[in-house]
Amino acid sequence: MKSISIRRLSYINAHLAVLVVSCVILGAFGVQFVGKEYPCPLCYLQRMAMILAVLGPARMISIGRRKGCVDTYAFSTGFGMTVLASILGAAISIRQILLHIAPGDPGYGSPVFGLHLYTWALFVFVALLIDAGLHLTFIREDVPLVPLTPKLLSKLVVWLFLLVVAANAIAVFVQTGFHWFLLDDPTGYRLFQ
Repeated sequence: MKSISIRRLSYINAHLAVLVVSCVILGAFGVQFVGKEYPCPLCYLQRMAMILAVLGPARMISIGRRKGCVDTYAFSTGFGMTVLASILGAAISIRQILLHIAPGDPGYGSPVFGLHLYTWALFVFVALLIDAGLHLTFIREDVPLVPLTPKLLSKLVVWLFLLVVAANAIAVFVQTGFHWFLLDDPTGYRLFQ
């Protein structure tokens, strides 16, 4: 009985992880478009790592919505993808933090609540790592899952995630234009220049 509640909690948590990361990326869009701060290549890599980190949970949600249950394989691969992508994203965030760690360096972009976005990204990746590790630790093989969330909610969460992925791809294209590389210190949208 205990395993069933852990499975349900993990399934609900997959929804929360996808929603939180989608909101974080939407917040980054707010800084980009409202604050008129152009993301650098490392910023985009961190966004892509966040997308990859919740791709597994989004897949779990889709499986649960279609089949009505999620097996251990889907859980382990979903949270395993989260672990791998979060390690990659944390490494990218640490790289960017180390680029701006020298005394007197103002950092890249304006701080949000006292920290730069790449520092907040590191916190997101560490939280995703801890979360996925806990769920992988407590998943048992012998208990199937019956999702608690309504199918409409699951569908909305996945569609929001897909819209964020598409918006990120469009933002990269608009900023890069038809050039092969994104500038290290972008000053505008190259598609329009």
